[in-house]
Parts: sequence; structure tokens; C-alpha cells
Amino acid sequence: MDSLKFSEIYFTEDAENLPLSKKIFALFKSARKIPVASAKELYFAPQNTPEEVTRAKKALFLTVKKNNFIEKCPGTKGHLCCNYFVAKNILGCPADCSYCYLQAYLNTRAITVFANTDGFLRDFEREASRQTIRIGTGEFSDSLLMDDVVNVNRSLIEISSKTKSLLELKTKSADVNNILKLNHRERTVMAWSLNPPELSETEEKDTAGPLERISAAAKCAENGYLVAFHFDPLIYFEGWEKAYNELTERLFAEISPEHIAWISLGALRYDPTIKPVVYARFPDSKILCGEFIRGDDGKNRYLKYIRMEMFSKIRAMLEKHGTNMRIYLCMESPWIWKQSFGKLPHDIPRLDPIFKTP
Repeated sequence: MDSLKFSEIYFTEDAENLPLSKKIFALFKSARKIPVASAKELYFAPQNTPEEVTRAKKALFLTVKKNNFIEKCPGTKGHLCCNYFVAKNILGCPADCSYCYLQAYLNTRAITVFANTDGFLRDFEREASRQTIRIGTGEFSDSLLMDDVVNVNRSLIEISSKTKSLLELKTKSADVNNILKLNHRERTVMAWSLNPPELSETEEKDTAGPLERISAAAKCAENGYLVAFHFDPLIYFEGWEKAYNELTERLFAEISPEHIAWISLGALRYDPTIKPVVYARFPDSKILCGEFIRGDDGKNRYLKYIRMEMFSKIRAMLEKHGTNMRIYLCMESPWIWKQSFGKLPHDIPRLDPIFKTP
């Protein structure tokens, strides 16, 4: 919480007097309070600029969402989808990763917080109880970095503990003390994205280091949580194989495979419109200097041979510590699956809980 600082708080009339809005106004007393009629007043026009993206990290927008808090991940054209459901109570993230797709995807000059928490929790409970799904809050924000402010994770964990669904809280934070002693009944998976320290230091600003994340995961595992890891985005650089091998060795020095719910592998991909934003905001970053090609979904991706090499070698690094772990590819084509894994996910029985349509 101490690291969160916001210079402006925009709000719509219907959100102004909700309990969460009042709490946020009290927490950030020095921030300018600016009423707006709707989100349209905060849209980037005609498009986002590097300066506006940076400024948006230090502004909040409090508003009300009427419906559709929970949506199925739309996947991407020509690629296999893992049937994930996305819970949206926050749009935007106070962390600042050079590769973050939200820099191009979101169009509002502030981190949006839907202040009608009751509506969000009602939608979450309805969907989690109606069918057995994997559902998470970490696609459009970080699941932990703002929870001292928004304070929904305890409720989400309690709701999930009474269902057959799995809640995933995905984060780059190492602060897990608030959730350690909760009665989760193994229906919550605590998840971290991981990249080697030499990448995290330069490309993942305002986040915990990967070794801190692994230690936080170990605390959660000790308290009975299943944990998960997302090697996403995998970044190709000189010495990548050694760096990722050292990272996986450190991971399994602290985490036993039986505590791991799943591990995903996803190679760096990005919307071409993000390039000028990344170059302007992260002038020392080299992540976009590799060999990329435009994919069927319009995103730039590493050449196929690079992706296949990374997937195959990192999978081998992981499976050296246990061959029954659920390791899967995120947003990849059937062809890449076959070349990297030898099979499609539907032919790997242990992946059924992830890829079987609910």
C-alpha cells in the first residue's frame, strides 16, 4: 500500500458515495478529485501516447459496471484456448512492465476500479457456482498489488472455497501475508509470472523480484495453497537458456511439484501498435529487437523455430523435476503444440482439467 501513489482520482456520480470510493478518497487525500460524466471523457484520443500511458499509472477512475464482470477469455485466431474465465474488477495495473499488452489494449487515462464491489462479488459467485471453471482476476490487472485498497481477495477466496471452480490470483507481488491463514479449501491457486532476474530488473518495474515471488509461493504452499507459474512472456536473449535453467532450479529448490497446479509457457507476442510506446517509455529495453513475424492474429511473434526451441527446452528443464506436472502453451497453434510437445493438449490426459470445455 505504501508504494501506491495516485495524483488524480476521477469518478462518476454513481460511484462517488459507494463505500469503496469513500475508502479510496480517504486513503489518497492529496490526490485531486475530478468528477466526470463517463469513461469517454478519459479515453485516449486519437490514441494512447507514451506520456499518457505513464500518467495513467498514477491516476484512478472510480465508476460502476452494470454487468459482464465475468467473461470467457476470447482466445486468439488459430490458437488453442485453455478455457479460462476472466474476472474484471480492475482495468489497469500500478506495476510497469515494458512488454505489458495493456499499454496498447486499454484506452482510458487512469486505472479503472469498478467501485460496486457487491455487484462484482455477486457475478463471481454466480459464475463460479454455476459451472466448474478456472477463473482469475490477473488478466487486466495484478491480483495482489492493489488489494490493500480494493480488498476483494478474502471474499473471492471464501466464495471459491464453497464451489468446485478454481480461483487463480496471478501476481508479481510477494506480499501474501493477508491471505495465508484463510480457509481456502484448495479452491484458490496462487500464481506468479516468472522471468530471470536479469530480465525482471530491467523490464518489470515496480514488481517483486522473481526470487521473492518464488519465496512467496513457498509460503503459500506451506499454508496448503496450490500454486502456479506462468513463464510468460518468455523472452529470447543471449544466454536465455542458462538464465531460465537457473530460474527453474531455484523454483524447485523451494517448491515441490505436488504443490503446483499448472505451469504455462508463452513466448513474447505483441500488437505492432505498442512498439513506439515501448521504445519511448523503455529506451534501454531490447525485448523487441528479436526476430519477429506477423501472426494470423495480427500480433508479432518470434519465428517458429525460436518458439519451438524455447518451449521444448524449458519444458525439459521443468520435467526434470517431475513428469506429471500440467505444463501447457498459452496462445499457440496446434502446429506449434505438435512440434514442441509431440501432441495436442486434448491427447495429454493430465491437461483435461485445463483444456476440456466446461
